[in-house]
Amino acid sequence: MVMNASKSFLFSLAKRHYAAAASPKAASCSSKEVHVTTLPNKMTIASMESPLPGLCKIAVAIKAGSRYEKPDNLGVSHILRSSAGLTTKCASSFAISKNIQQIGATLSATSDRETIIYMLETNNENVECGLQYLKYAVVGQEFRPWELTDNIARIKYEIAIVPPQVKVIDMLHKAAYRTGLGNSIFVKKYNIKKIGTETLQHFVGTNFLTNRTSVAGVGVDHSTLMHFGEALGFSCEEGEIAKAKYYGGELRKDTNSQLAYAIIAGESAGLNKKEVFAYAVLRHALGSGPSTKRGVGCSPLCKAVANSLGPATAQALAMAHGDSGLFGVLISCVPEDANNVVSSVMKALKTGVTDADVNRAKAQLTSQLLYCSESADTLLNDIVNQCALMGGAKSPAHLVSVIAAVTTSEVQQALQKIVSGKKTMAAIGNIHNVPYLADII
Repeated sequence: MVMNASKSFLFSLAKRHYAAAASPKAASCSSKEVHVTTLPNKMTIASMESPLPGLCKIAVAIKAGSRYEKPDNLGVSHILRSSAGLTTKCASSFAISKNIQQIGATLSATSDRETIIYMLETNNENVECGLQYLKYAVVGQEFRPWELTDNIARIKYEIAIVPPQVKVIDMLHKAAYRTGLGNSIFVKKYNIKKIGTETLQHFVGTNFLTNRTSVAGVGVDHSTLMHFGEALGFSCEEGEIAKAKYYGGELRKDTNSQLAYAIIAGESAGLNKKEVFAYAVLRHALGSGPSTKRGVGCSPLCKAVANSLGPATAQALAMAHGDSGLFGVLISCVPEDANNVVSSVMKALKTGVTDADVNRAKAQLTSQLLYCSESADTLLNDIVNQCALMGGAKSPAHLVSVIAAVTTSEVQQALQKIVSGKKTMAAIGNIHNVPYLADII
């Protein structure tokens, strides 16, 4: 059983029991287009041909990420993800693990601010059995107190190994949105034992609804996925979804570290806006890190930190959510040079990008998209996230054509919005020399 937090590449039924469905089989369509269906209960189903013949992957994405947590249950989505595979009304944790292993399959759970995704990987000969236990793992979770207690040690370990770069991005969201998208994707240590069976069952009952669920598969027949979605039996009630509100602000945390980490960002486009592609191109135009191993890079941000006193990196980040987004620059450097590095990065942002930068960025983004589409994991993760957050999915070929249509003017306008708009900053580590937000805007 694998459990971790993740995000997709670019952003990423009449009742009938599954047993009555036709025998599952590998998808035979030769088209690389995504087949999307919205069932009468508003559940979204998507399928696509697998890049590896014989391999089948199925994902169930539910809008039950940390943005849907309330003040009295903060961290419940983290506990929910770590509880994947525990005993449910349909099967014990032993039965789920044993039967998944018997067919050589893997079952994993990932989560982020908006969704929790249960993913099954198997071959086309064992799809039927695999889907049965995927359903068992998702439906009717009991959250038995003794199993939750046994899980605490692993949750504490997961929190202990979170790298500072992830922590500072988590802090950035808190400063930018306060609640909702600002909720941490990690449970606080003091809340681990407070979140029990009743809290988890209430959260699942409130959020595991058909109109907030998407089922996607690669290498699986579309009708099989439709029957599987119908068999989940989630409630058809309408769930509450609060619109994200951007505030801006600053959070800082001193820690015993040899480096300083800071990120400066502004509000960008959500996945529901076409401008999201301009920000994706902008990220590569400014620089998302060296393209060669151990190289220094030739992007504007790489050049900005090239003359720093010690090791330093600066890379652009485009973090798009369903109805909002953040675009910024993540900086890592030695504490003594933090002020100079931040000043150089801000100067590079104000300088802007050229036609050559945009053309390079579009080529890099297109290559990255095509490389990712060769991986069934990444492809499925992207499709199911598109369905969950956008109500449908586009094929890699369609996304490539959209990227090609992005103009230099659109990218420059996106950058100008970040430079001139209300900013958010977060810093962690040895930050005594990191300037405050008020000193750099």
